[in-house]
Amino acid sequence: MPHPAGTPEPQPPGTGREPSYFSEDWLGLDWSPWVPFDAPREYFYIPKAPGVYRIRATGNEALLTIGETGQSLHKKISELRQSLRRADLMPWSDPHDVAPCLWAYWVEWVTQRNAEGQPEPGDDDETPGPVMLECSAAPLDAAAPGRKGMEAYLLYQYRQEAGESPLCSFGRFHPRYRKSSRRCENRRGGKLEDHQQDNPAGFPGIGPLEATGHPGDPGWMGLEWPEWQSLTADAARNVPPGAGLYLLADAATREIVYIGHAAAVAARLMEHQKKAWDDRELVFSYQITGPVAIPHTLRELETDLIGSFYEQNKKAPEYQYRSSR
Repeated sequence: MPHPAGTPEPQPPGTGREPSYFSEDWLGLDWSPWVPFDAPREYFYIPKAPGVYRIRATGNEALLTIGETGQSLHKKISELRQSLRRADLMPWSDPHDVAPCLWAYWVEWVTQRNAEGQPEPGDDDETPGPVMLECSAAPLDAAAPGRKGMEAYLLYQYRQEAGESPLCSFGRFHPRYRKSSRRCENRRGGKLEDHQQDNPAGFPGIGPLEATGHPGDPGWMGLEWPEWQSLTADAARNVPPGAGLYLLADAATREIVYIGHAAAVAARLMEHQKKAWDDRELVFSYQITGPVAIPHTLRELETDLIGSFYEQNKKAPEYQYRSSR
């Protein structure tokens, strides 16, 4: 297994070279120019079409998040910008789950900058716009599985290059903030008190898997995958307890049709063996990562696997996003 990677806050560039994941042709997509969240005019660069987007903090070498949408990117990011309009109130986690995390980092960085005596750019009112954030987007003419597969591929490639995940992806969060609930649950998030423990979602992520082998190989992505077994109740019950990853494949072709993670792999496989799967016979393999796992680390590893599959097959596994819109 890879060693856990820390999650240092983004640092100012020092190499003079922009990372490839900032470029306007990253991975062959037609990315828009970077547009500040408070830009009144340049925002027309964001496409009015479905696709993928990325968000960064001005002057830093890291991405904060990578996402996809089936609606207009222009509308999606406009709504996200609006959700961050108040510096004194963390947004709800719906309709944009990433908004509270972006808000937490933005507020923390603004507070730190002000404490250091640096002037606040932008308006002089009490709730300045989120001037430290920038967005870029690329249209993608694809159904939901294609967009989500591309999102996983982008995250996978980012992790390979940066050595870690975007700070606000995979359910990660600022360690010193609690997240707002959905609006209907009415629990507003905010900064934790000094005596309160760190938010577990702010714990370090895990480093990227080794990009090696082919999907389904015994050593794919540097992991030791046991021999394929038929997806039956008896076989699932014999899987060791613990959290981890698993693969489902067509029994005849051995092509992977689903990649998953679970806090209890055996229990999840028991659920899967009850499904019809279009009357196909499936086999499975698995990787137990430990007795328990931080949720975002499992999602990071799962996305590495999906991203590698997408890179080699130009599509996501057949059942990966079948119910997505």
